Amino acid sequence: MYDNSFVDKEIVYKYQDENKTNENDTNENKESENKSSQDIPYYIKVNNQANVVTIYKKDSKGNYTVPIKAMICSIGTATPESGVYSMSDKYTWRLLQGDVYGQYACRITGHILFHSVPYEEKDKSTLEWWEYDKLGTKASLGCIRLTVEDAKWIYDNCVPGTKVEFYSSSNPGPLGKPTAQKISDDEEVRNWDPTDPDKDNPWKDYLEKQEEAEEVNTEPVEENDTSRNETEDITNGDNIVNENDNNTDTNVNNNTNTNNNSIYTNSID
Repeated sequence: MYDNSFVDKEIVYKYQDENKTNENDTNENKESENKSSQDIPYYIKVNNQANVVTIYKKDSKGNYTVPIKAMICSIGTATPESGVYSMSDKYTWRLLQGDVYGQYACRITGHILFHSVPYEEKDKSTLEWWEYDKLGTKASLGCIRLTVEDAKWIYDNCVPGTKVEFYSSSNPGPLGKPTAQKISDDEEVRNWDPTDPDKDNPWKDYLEKQEEAEEVNTEPVEENDTSRNETEDITNGDNIVNENDNNTDTNVNNNTNTNNNSIYTNSID
């Protein structure tokens, strides 16, 4: 068990004043080793090769064989290649290597944690969006990066003592590999994790405005039915030709203009 007087730096630890407590740490339980398997509802598998986390619950026999949730993740250079570990401490915010912060951090073993994509400050509007777009690839120093939604799910639902198994396979797992939204081009809101349930997250309003704009742009354009008029013009032209050859040119020009108008109407976005 690690003392909360340490601040995680993913690989490097920094000592703090032993007489001070870190208000950012929300260490919820120090009794993980005393937990029985009956008290632990989930089992977590981390597929290093596929960068996928899969959550399992118990079957009727009490074995963790039922997959219920898959999460896209980013592992790192110091991520365990194999083995089974027990989760322990939890933190709503945690200081990481490079003086960045992670939300909803859960310790797996030593300096390896589940947590969100890093933030430049302990502020939800300072997400490192360029790192967010790397989800699904190997990108961290060793911790398991997740979307805020997924990191919070583990934080909320997986108690200390939950087992975490590491393995590697080209098969992402029974539920496949989820995708994560790419946010680099969304400059107005990319400093927030789009999955963060925080009420101040601007992504909800931003996406609603985009949907409204798309609906306006995709409204069907009412087209004039010119087919009947064209037929009548041609018929009238044929009848008039016998009477006056000069009218033929006029009718042909009218037909051409009508066809051109029809083409332009179909091209309007």
